[in-house]
Amino acid sequence: MYNYLMDIHERRIKDLQESLKREKLDAVVVSRRLEQDFLTGYNMDGYTMLVSRHEAWAFLPKMLLDQFRSKVDFVTAVSPDNQLAAVAEKVKEAGLKKTVFEPETENYVRGKFWLGRGFAEKGGLTAGLRAVKRPEEAALIRKSCRIASAAFKIIKPRIKAGRTELSVSRELNDIMRGMGASGPSFDLIIAFGPNSALPHHTSSERRLKKNEAVLIDFGCVYNGYCSDITRTFFYGKPDPEFKKVYALVDAAQKAGLKTVRAGAKAAAVDKACRAVIADAGYGQYFIHGTGHGIGLEIHEAPWVNSKSKETLKAGMTATVEPGVYLYGKFGVRIEDSVLVTKTGCEILTK
Repeated sequence: MYNYLMDIHERRIKDLQESLKREKLDAVVVSRRLEQDFLTGYNMDGYTMLVSRHEAWAFLPKMLLDQFRSKVDFVTAVSPDNQLAAVAEKVKEAGLKKTVFEPETENYVRGKFWLGRGFAEKGGLTAGLRAVKRPEEAALIRKSCRIASAAFKIIKPRIKAGRTELSVSRELNDIMRGMGASGPSFDLIIAFGPNSALPHHTSSERRLKKNEAVLIDFGCVYNGYCSDITRTFFYGKPDPEFKKVYALVDAAQKAGLKTVRAGAKAAAVDKACRAVIADAGYGQYFIHGTGHGIGLEIHEAPWVNSKSKETLKAGMTATVEPGVYLYGKFGVRIEDSVLVTKTGCEILTK
């Protein structure tokens, strides 16, 4: 067992090293800032990491060397003239024959360089570590979600006829920042009327009119961790069709939430939501997956859709967000972020 007084980042490198052993790999190159920050706590562009089963190295510009060493004493830091060549040389020197890089986090030029040095592609190593959150990470996501939920309660009564989508977006951002968020977790989607039928609508100068649907998809970043929430409501007196579709999406989301638990297939959550909507005759209007993981990125593992092969584990955080979109009329999406538990899930965006 690990010593849990150990720095969380040091534990993460240990976890990555255990993954290398399980996968029968000797080492992995870590090049993207997000993964480097996850592993070391040092958030700065311009360096490259190499992690083997027993050691970890950072290859940095000289101007970053002292700062890195002062913050990360569990990684060997050096300042070579050429980072990529130095990584390749270290691999050769240490006899790390099965060295890989993660293609989803590399650019073309660097990927071509690694392949030319005999490295292989292996995706998902660090993403797999990030999928299950430690309690301290879950606490940060919970706080991020609480900020977003509280901000919605403030902004909703201020959304009235004549306001533009962009004005709501700006104010909602300001409210979340005022509560401690560092910023939005993505470009907020504020959609009025027919725009709500576009799942990834870009907020515009379009003004809200009386008797229209309002869809707000938003979230914030708190201490590096993202939240994601969607709320749909009707400004004015809703017509029977909107009431019917809203009730349907609400029932579909509840069915999906009941399916979430450790050991459940992610695809089963999608199926539970989709079945409710399809049985009501609206299957063709549910035009995206049911959800995705959240964490350091707004979209990460696990993927909750019909093609997913993933099994949910306690500690994973994900969204459940079915929707029905009637082009030219309105759309309804209800989204909550949840923490997977052994017996079900904790809804984080209440």
